[in-house]
Amino acid sequence: MKINFNQTYQAPLTDIGSELVGMIKDCDYHSIAERFAYALAYDRPIVEAITADIDFCLVGEQRSATICQASEARILVRYFKQENGSNLFGLVECFMPLNQDTGELLATLIVTASNQEYHVCLEDIAYIAQ
Repeated sequence: MKINFNQTYQAPLTDIGSELVGMIKDCDYHSIAERFAYALAYDRPIVEAITADIDFCLVGEQRSATICQASEARILVRYFKQENGSNLFGLVECFMPLNQDTGELLATLIVTASNQEYHVCLEDIAYIAQ
C-alpha cells in the first residue's frame, strides 16, 4: 500500500495498524491481501497464505486459541535509525491477545522508502509465547 510522508509518523502508522487488527479480527483476509499484500506468501495465493499462517498461529503446535475480540491490540511503531540497502524505514507491530492461550498473535507491517515513495506491506504473522 502506498502512503505519503505525513502517514509515516507514529499516529498515522498506529491507525494503519489498528485497521489491520480490525481486518484480522473480522477474518477479512481478502481486504488484507488487497490493501497490504503479504511478503511471506511465497508462491501461495495471498489470501490462502494469510489464512493458513493465522490458523497455524491459533491452532498449530497443539494450541486451541482464538483472538480475543474484547481486548485492545498493543501496537508499537518503530523506525530504523539509518538508511539501509533494503529501503527499510519502519515497522508496525500489532500484538493481539488470545483466548485459551497465554501468547499473542503478532502481525507485523513493514514500511519501506525509496525515492521519496513510502509503502506499507504485511511482513509477517507469528505466534508469540508469553
